[in-house]
Amino acid sequence: MKNHYTLFLLILLAIALTESCTKDSKTVRPPLQFDCLDQKMNEMAAILDTSAIGDIDGTYPGEEAINLQKALIDLQMGKSLALADKFVLQYEIDNYCIAANKAIADFKNSLQITLPAGTPAELQVMGIDRKGRIEFGSDPAYGGSDAFTVETWIKYNSGFFESGIGDLVATFNNTATPFEGWMINFMGDNLRATIGMGPQTSRVLEFGSKYPTNFGEWNHLAMVYDASLPEGQLKMYLNGKQFFSKTNDILDNAGVIQQYQPNKQNTNMWAFQEPTDLSRCMTGYMKKFRMWSTAKSIEQVVTLMNSDVTGTEPDLVCAWDFTSVPQNPENIPDKTGRHNAKLVGKYKWYKTGN
Repeated sequence: MKNHYTLFLLILLAIALTESCTKDSKTVRPPLQFDCLDQKMNEMAAILDTSAIGDIDGTYPGEEAINLQKALIDLQMGKSLALADKFVLQYEIDNYCIAANKAIADFKNSLQITLPAGTPAELQVMGIDRKGRIEFGSDPAYGGSDAFTVETWIKYNSGFFESGIGDLVATFNNTATPFEGWMINFMGDNLRATIGMGPQTSRVLEFGSKYPTNFGEWNHLAMVYDASLPEGQLKMYLNGKQFFSKTNDILDNAGVIQQYQPNKQNTNMWAFQEPTDLSRCMTGYMKKFRMWSTAKSIEQVVTLMNSDVTGTEPDLVCAWDFTSVPQNPENIPDKTGRHNAKLVGKYKWYKTGN
């Protein structure tokens, strides 16, 4: 009986301490801020009141207006929950504001503007939330080999990716054993290059450095892999300068150096979304995308950055300019004549020049 009484007293003490901690935490918890809920509700309501809805150029599709109205209702529900003191942490409120920003951006991007084929334009692909991507088709050559180069121009705005990893362009297959292929991607505040290594399973050679935050401006990227080098086999160049260099230090348990694993199981190449992991996505602009079957030097990268290609270069695997509206967005031939790309989901062409 004495043990039971002691246990009872301990339970009462634990309850008291829990209640005390709870009260203390409520006392010191900073007040939640939900001004953004009001701001976004007003902004969304104003957009709906003043925007022309229709099915002609200069108007927004009715379906997009309905989606924005639904988003506004969700935001109003969030405000009601906030006023009812249903939120404990600030991020619960912030999530409603983030969703509102995305809904506003989606609506604004849906403005209907018809650009004739051949019009000089910039291509934006809305990859966030798996909404859009570029598919370059399937070809084992996309997987590269012991020497290859991938280069492109890219532009993005703040908040251009949200998931753990945002893929710019990739053949990477993390379902293969061992991992296969490569990707140029963003994670945290880093721009990274990642390639699958083997034959040991689940290994990658990768490195990254802080990505440029010159939002709204074009940057030239080039990822180069050259297994023949004694060090610095994986390099990234940014605007004609070396961004980082990574030596292959991937060893198995026996100390055997691992080797790059080109794609065999899945030979698709996509931009703004990873072929085998759709959650790795981002939104941005792309132009002058090219892949080469050779490892380019920094001098060659600088030359490529400031030049066009004809498609007849012997080591050119594929090339798309994406600088004018295509005749058929589901069948965009590359400059070598060997491949066709297609735009999938949400994307938009913005007229350039006069």
